[in-house]
Parts: sequence; C-alpha cells; structure tokens
Amino acid sequence: MTQILSEVYLDYSDILIRPKMGINLNSRRDVNLQRVFKFKHGQTRTGLGVFNANMATVGNMDVAEHLLARGMFATLHKHYSVSEIGHFLKNTTAPLDNLFITIGLKNIDADIQKLHALESEYGWVKSQNICIDAPNFYIPRALEILARVRLEFPNSVIMAGNIASGDICIKMLDYADIIKCGIGSGSACLTRRQTGCGVPMVSLILECADVAHSVGGHICADGGIVVVGDVCKAFCLNSDFVMAGGIFAGTAQAAGEIYERHFETNEIVDGVRRVETKLFKQYYGMSSEYANNKFAGGMADYKTSEGRELSVPYTGEIDKVLQDIAGGIASCCTYIGAASVKHMSKCATIIQVHNQLNRVFEKYSV
Repeated sequence: MTQILSEVYLDYSDILIRPKMGINLNSRRDVNLQRVFKFKHGQTRTGLGVFNANMATVGNMDVAEHLLARGMFATLHKHYSVSEIGHFLKNTTAPLDNLFITIGLKNIDADIQKLHALESEYGWVKSQNICIDAPNFYIPRALEILARVRLEFPNSVIMAGNIASGDICIKMLDYADIIKCGIGSGSACLTRRQTGCGVPMVSLILECADVAHSVGGHICADGGIVVVGDVCKAFCLNSDFVMAGGIFAGTAQAAGEIYERHFETNEIVDGVRRVETKLFKQYYGMSSEYANNKFAGGMADYKTSEGRELSVPYTGEIDKVLQDIAGGIASCCTYIGAASVKHMSKCATIIQVHNQLNRVFEKYSV
C-alpha cells in the first residue's frame, strides 16, 4: 500500500542559521577554511569542500583549474578524451590532488580503460580521484559498477551518486568514499517535473549525513544552491562537500556560449524607447535534449528529457564568485563562532522560517 510520510521535508529556502556567541573570533581572516578529509578507504585530501558540478558547461578544465587554485575541489565531465585530460594534467599549474575524473554507467568498459590509460600514459596516480555519475543510483547495475571500479582502483577516492535517501548509503559506502546526495534540485534539472521524484535538500542532507558518518563515509550535497548562503547552510547541516553548477554557469570560464539579448526599457530618449543589451551564457542539464543530441546522438525513444537548456546572466570572472563563496563561509563562521569549516555543524543552530530574504527591490537590480 502506498504510504504518505507526514513529516515536513525542508529545503534551503525554509531555514536560516541563527547567529550566536561562540569562541573568540574577531575577524573572518581567523577562520580556517581548509579541512583534512580522511576517507573510508584510506586516502587523505585537504581543501575547502566546494565542487563544480560534473556537467559539460561547468565541469570543464577552465572552471576546474580556478577551483583547484583556490584550494577547493573540482570535477571534469565524462566526455573528455584521454589526450584532453592528459594535456590538462601535464600543463596546469594548479595542484591536482583534489581533481576528480568523471565516468558514467553507459560506457563503463571504455571509461575504465580511459582511467587506466591516464594512469599508464600520464602518471595519474597521486591525484587518482574518481566520480561515478548517474542520475539514478537506485538501479542494481549502478552498485555493480561501483563495486567493479573499487576493485579496479582500490586506492582511489571514489565519489558516487546521485541518491535521495539514506537507506542506500551503507551499501554504497562499502565501495565509495563520498556519496552525492540530491535528485531534481538543480536549476537545469527537470526530474521533479517529469517524474515527480526528489527530496528537499535540507532534510536529505541531515538523513544522509547521519547514516554516512556512522560508518566513516562522507557526503556531497549536490544541487539546489541558489546563493552563497546555501553553501553555508549545507556545511552547517553536516555535509562534507557541496557541489554547485548554476552559480558558476554565468562566469567567463564556463564553457557555454556567450550571446547578447536586447530588452526595451521604460526610458524614452529623443522620442525612442531605449534598448538595453545584456550578455548571457548557455547552460544545460546533462539529461536535457540538447545534451543528448550533443553527446549521445539524440534522445533515445525510451527516455524523456529530465534537463533543460537555460540562458543565465553573464557574471564575469569566476574568481569573484569563488571569493564570494570563501568569504561567505568565513563570515558565517564568525556569526556562529566556528573556528573552521569542520566545526560549522557543531556550532550551528538552524531555525525554520517562512521567509528568508527581502526581495522588495529585486526587480530593479542589474
């Protein structure tokens, strides 16, 4: 019989972090943004646990290089060839310990061969981090592939997902180190509209973190980031990592095309209504019809598009966004008395709200 859970499930927009007195932190510069991660299968990594999404427009090399240079984590999307990744590994000046190479489920034999080729031809060993990306990790084949990748690469840090419940975490953490949590919450995702499936991120993080941490695993909150404060909330909710796409999609380093759009204003100059020109960038979900046409030769007749193509405002250099993220996290720590990112969940008090932002002048913003 179908069950309806009466518990209220919350999203980022439903909560705020309550400021309070804590330890003697007098400046944002005193906050330690670097965290040492000790993973279930033996590896250690250090950095600020912010990822770019492993999507074609933001999981590219330019975006990855900037995140790595800022001491964060990064993914490369699964459609890069061995030679393209190898060229990046040889020529980037960014530290590579926190770089994750993405593979999928559809072409797993070829993807495993690609990883071995990177290992043998380009010395990809020290930074051997793997992201196994699937929109639905509840299918049995996904767990079988995860087990196979762990067997092939026993010393790697493996991140796998996506999921939207804690019940599957224990099985996945037999092989994975990090579980990606979040289905349908991304700005370019249509899964909730097309399938009705998904769980709000706040409740999902709490559930998955509780299960994963009980067995030494880690989680990555993937999707739903609208503003920098949502990154802070994810860390306060006990997520180890946060993955975002849309917040990077408008930057100069994202791979989407830049184009102009023209808008009539209410201003009249010499009897003519003034027209404003604004720059936008292309952004699309990896389950969109556009992505299927580009990377898979078209949309299969048994599928529906669970992603969309968007126009996002051009926001300039990514370093400004990365500074906002780092600065926002540091400032959040001073509001709650957390000396480091790792302590945010221990220091945070979360309150449920009905309204979190004053939007009265947003229609006039540029």
